[in-house]
Amino acid sequence: MQKNETVKLPMTTIQAIGKIGPYHADINFKNSNGTIRGPFDIRNVKPGAIPTYPVLWSHDADRERTMCFEGDSEAQHQKGKDQDERELIDMKAAAVWASASHFHFNQNFRFNSQSTAIQFTPRKTIGGRAWTSVALAAEDQEKALVLWGNTSLGLLVHWYHSNKQQSGRGNVTPTALESLAVWDVTALTSMQLQKAVKLFDEMCLKPLLPVYEMDKDPVRKELDEKFCRDVLGMSKSTLVPGGALDVLRMKLALEPSIRGNK
Repeated sequence: MQKNETVKLPMTTIQAIGKIGPYHADINFKNSNGTIRGPFDIRNVKPGAIPTYPVLWSHDADRERTMCFEGDSEAQHQKGKDQDERELIDMKAAAVWASASHFHFNQNFRFNSQSTAIQFTPRKTIGGRAWTSVALAAEDQEKALVLWGNTSLGLLVHWYHSNKQQSGRGNVTPTALESLAVWDVTALTSMQLQKAVKLFDEMCLKPLLPVYEMDKDPVRKELDEKFCRDVLGMSKSTLVPGGALDVLRMKLALEPSIRGNK
């Protein structure tokens, strides 16, 4: 960035711009006395099937190299033992399905094996144990925030905010997620939002290396440079080899709490 250059990067919190989806126990658990807490059973999706209630429930690092991928499971209504319980299940299922979104946050991020901090599902999808759904006001805003969250700038914030008690891993519970600082996509001009969505559509299926290898990841570098130049309007001096973004990627890649035992 040039000495007199000012780049505005409005920040806010997840809680201020989005609605965080339910805790996983409120999706598929029963209470200790056998009564219904979560209305669904979670099942694997059969090959070729189109689930009525798609779910992104667990992690598969190799499947999750891109910013955009489908849910891995489906939710099916539990069978109530009587009419009252069936009505309760239907009511709870409707509430859970209302939380479905395109935007999903990696709540237990393995920096030394996984690539994406936030991801986008083409269909609205229920979150799960590994991915917390967050619904924003518009699909374009969700795309823009997924884009930012996987740049080195977004990864820095994610890493800083997370609980790093386990080496190579950062945990952000749904409660802690409320206060996570994020790019305020609701404050963008229509042109900025349009540029962010265009870049997301261009980059969302390009595979990223795990975060601990971000310093040698050509796709992450491309994402950083295009986001900072085309969306934020940063100067070329920030983007040159050995510039600020290169240094950030190198420092994060060497961070022990990111590398773990790598």
